[in-house]
Amino acid sequence: MIVDRGDASWRGRVGVLTDLLDSCRFEPADTIAMVCGPEVMMRIAAHALANRGIAEDDIHLSMERNMKCAIGVCGHCQFGPSFVCKDGPVFALPRIAALLATREI
Repeated sequence: MIVDRGDASWRGRVGVLTDLLDSCRFEPADTIAMVCGPEVMMRIAAHALANRGIAEDDIHLSMERNMKCAIGVCGHCQFGPSFVCKDGPVFALPRIAALLATREI
């Protein structure tokens, strides 16, 4: 576990997620990544994981959004052409990579 900033009671690692990823050992061909958190952090983590050799189809992101109707009618959870409530909430990186690079989608 890692946090950006820790108070005096925090005993774990302090830094950014990519610092933690750099110290992890894994075999990219045998690895599936499931990523959740703030979208900016997921975008950076997905890029770092792909750079470490994990196939983009094996990198999955949980795009939880504020949902209201849960059937794709209200548009609260729309993420580009997809509705998180109907089509997700977990998406493989290739399906949403372009959207992750777009601000305020």
